[in-house]
Amino acid sequence: MFGPPVYYTADESGFKGPMLDTLLANGYYRMQHHVFTTNHTQFDIDSYMMPVFWLRLELAKVQESKSAQKIRKKCTKLQVIVKPAEITDEIRHLYSLYWEFVPFSTSEQCDDYLHDANLPNPFDSWMIELRDHGRLVAVGYFDKGDTSIAGILNFFDPEYQSYSLGKYLILCKMDHARSLGCRFYYTGYISTATEKFDYKLFPDINAIEVFLPLEKHWVPYTHYDKTMLEQYFFNGLD
Repeated sequence: MFGPPVYYTADESGFKGPMLDTLLANGYYRMQHHVFTTNHTQFDIDSYMMPVFWLRLELAKVQESKSAQKIRKKCTKLQVIVKPAEITDEIRHLYSLYWEFVPFSTSEQCDDYLHDANLPNPFDSWMIELRDHGRLVAVGYFDKGDTSIAGILNFFDPEYQSYSLGKYLILCKMDHARSLGCRFYYTGYISTATEKFDYKLFPDINAIEVFLPLEKHWVPYTHYDKTMLEQYFFNGLD
């Protein structure tokens, strides 16, 4: 039986290292200063509830798709900078451009999406900057555990839409996770009711696992198409 979303607040030790790995492996994800799990979402307060399922990439299995290789080639001129997470005025400006561009509801301020600067961050948070001759064109945030990372937020300059920078940031996060010796990259959820989250499948669909919340274990995504996952969801509600 699927219930309402479940939230946890961190103690003084936070959600770091093996604690984050365990939470991610059990279908939890970061929301500002908390972790939560859910089986449904909605784009705005007036929309209907949509089934969602959590995804992760098993990094050792990834054989990148041709589309991923094309994106890498297109973005070779961009400088990739990995560093501890921060939010600057430059980043806020970039996010405001992105927020006006995207066709779905999301937090109006970058700070609101991530965390309250007046509170300690319970996560080991990092970021990737993409720059074109010094110009900031994209930013991606992620949290780090011991054996996994969790992608949190990607945004980019709409003038660079043709570069597929959201997907390139996923590839950059994969690269960094591999360099750390991580096994998994948790990319968030996919929905059976919309294609808006399907971009998370692009690196290599054969390396993606989906979390089955009733059994509480991960299975290859290729074993479950969206029709099967939707049936799984509604059967779980009965």
